[in-house]
Amino acid sequence: MLKNQITVHFHTKNEHYQNYSMWKWLDGYWGEDAFFSGQDDFGLVGQINYPSENFVQQVNLLVKTTDWSSQTCDYTVRRFLGDAPNNIWIIEGDSNVYYSKQVALTSPFYNGRDNTAFDMGIRANDFDHRWAYQGWLGFRYQKEKTKFKLWSPLADRIYLLLYQNDQEPAKIIPMKRGHRVNTDHHELNNQGVWSVTVDGDLNGWSYQYRIYHEENFYQDTRDPYSRALSLDNKRSLIASNQAMRPEGFSVKQGKEAVWRTDNACSAVICEMHIRDFTSHASSGLEQSLRGTFLGACRHNSLNPAGHPTGIDYIKSMGYSYVQLQPIFDHHKTYSDKGKLLYNWGYDPENYNVPDRQFAFDQEDPLAPILEFKEMVQTYHDAGIGVIMDVVYNHTYSSYNSPFQLSSPYYYYRMHNDGSFQDGSGCGNEMASEKEMFRKYMLDSILYWVEEFNIDGFRFDLMGLHDVATMNLIRDTLDGIDSRILVYGEGWDMGVGLPFKQKASKANADQMPRIAFFNDNARDAVKGREVYGDIEAGFVSGAPLEWEVSQALIGSQAFAPYLMPGQVLNYIEAHDNYNLHDLLKVLHPDDGKEDRKARVYLANALNLSMQGLCFMQLGQEFMRSKLYPTGQNGEITEGDYLRASNSYNAPDSVNSLDWSLVSEHQDLIKKIKKLVSFKKSGRLLSQTRYEDIIHNETIEENGYCSGIVKVSIEKPEKTSFIFNNHEKSFESY
Repeated sequence: MLKNQITVHFHTKNEHYQNYSMWKWLDGYWGEDAFFSGQDDFGLVGQINYPSENFVQQVNLLVKTTDWSSQTCDYTVRRFLGDAPNNIWIIEGDSNVYYSKQVALTSPFYNGRDNTAFDMGIRANDFDHRWAYQGWLGFRYQKEKTKFKLWSPLADRIYLLLYQNDQEPAKIIPMKRGHRVNTDHHELNNQGVWSVTVDGDLNGWSYQYRIYHEENFYQDTRDPYSRALSLDNKRSLIASNQAMRPEGFSVKQGKEAVWRTDNACSAVICEMHIRDFTSHASSGLEQSLRGTFLGACRHNSLNPAGHPTGIDYIKSMGYSYVQLQPIFDHHKTYSDKGKLLYNWGYDPENYNVPDRQFAFDQEDPLAPILEFKEMVQTYHDAGIGVIMDVVYNHTYSSYNSPFQLSSPYYYYRMHNDGSFQDGSGCGNEMASEKEMFRKYMLDSILYWVEEFNIDGFRFDLMGLHDVATMNLIRDTLDGIDSRILVYGEGWDMGVGLPFKQKASKANADQMPRIAFFNDNARDAVKGREVYGDIEAGFVSGAPLEWEVSQALIGSQAFAPYLMPGQVLNYIEAHDNYNLHDLLKVLHPDDGKEDRKARVYLANALNLSMQGLCFMQLGQEFMRSKLYPTGQNGEITEGDYLRASNSYNAPDSVNSLDWSLVSEHQDLIKKIKKLVSFKKSGRLLSQTRYEDIIHNETIEENGYCSGIVKVSIEKPEKTSFIFNNHEKSFESY
């Protein structure tokens, strides 16, 4: 039985709180009395339970005198999943339900009304004008002293908690608020910044901030700018630059970064997950290295048949870059027995810290940093760039993240009633248009580039970010190395920003040199998966000749792209079914060779399209996530569901079976040739639409013909024929 609890805060202008109680009910049921249990600076406080077998999203209540001589209006209250405390604030005479105290203080029915109390949530321009700061935040270590800075403009007071080790109590040191006010030059405006300098060598110490937003109430938090974490992940860690720099690691930009591709349109990007990459026994790695940064960069690993796996396989295929699914610190969930439950990592907690689960050494708190840098260096030495999948669009927790604890309701997009907007579908969405989160995103990106030598960024749900922020990131990276890649999911998530401000592919003409995942091409080639329904693509015989032909010549028909470099072509990524499994669902009667032919045709189309090319590792050798769990070894309905959305599926589903490399050598060799041709920079890597228009011709794409023929004139006449009837690809 679930409690379905809410905490009610009630205010009345007369502030005479004797003889008040509540009446609670659920839709369709008679109600019953409920009672307040205390009083705070807002008014009365009480907790109400609505027992039910299921989570209840909507409940009802009113406040009344005990004799019913007076009562408020009926309030309908929304409840929220996750870690939401489900607090509400209601005010006599006001029919609104408020989900944060700050917005309740703006009510005209509240004594001492403060019209500006919720500016941080809904009037960010005004709030930023007064409080924003453009200087460094976090800590700055020197052997003789360390300085700390935290932006928390509305805090009453803040203390730095310093821990030398886990056994000693914290040293509690008061921090001072800045006194400089300069709303025209925010680099000088430190009135919202708290700082303190501590003498002595603090290398290896950990810290938290104790923040009082009210006189007698505080919360302890990690630093939003954490670079490293204690072993229990509860505290931020202080470390010298030298301690975080492994032997042999170096950061190179510009001409020195010889592994970066000069022409992005010739790049072939390979997506992988650190754990999935080597967790299977067929990876050829010893057990202790599987699923780790070090395992991902270990040379000379072989599958049981003697074919290369891991980094050696990546290099042999000729991939330009690897794109790593989230490697930053993310939320962990554990079973009743204390076992870590698998999750890909799209649950951000600390954006600037590599996740400990991928470290070989679980005892050294700096191991995730050192080992990840070693991995990056190894890939660079092999001529392969490293791209990060970044998830700045939401945080795992709306209420306990360092952002919310340090500056409540500022960093997120809020509704007028004090509840969180949720375009991400994960409980909240970050407000990239607010100056201090825009600054945070840029600071974080620069940290990964300048400290870890990262070569590009894939922005998860990029359509939740704003155009100006994405352009600022692109322009800033251009000042370091214009070859650093920036691309993302340009979907319009439907809420939050005004349409023209969204960094969606519909606004591609506002964001030159930022690339967008080309779902139009994906759907045309592979097929669509929409809310559980599946539609066939060209390789399954669907009459999508026109769509496929437009994808081949740069996809300008699908979105207002300014250049081919804004188009990231793909047919498979970590989301949804991978290519092999979708084709198995669509064609259950296909034999092995027929399915292989469709896979080859799909890959040939993907690698022949103008723009960047993106591939999920394994799509070239029939990777499958259909792991049978039926009593007789059959694939069940649940197995299909896991394969189509495997973000939290076990290793048996997600791990890469390297034995498939040996089984499908013929397919791999053919696709490897296509990768090499794409990378050659001759025919399929045009950087201007004018050159594509003058040089590339669609010769055949008749509806239901099953044939798309493309010819390219220069540097030599070349034709490509894609035939879904014959499930074939030819070039001559």
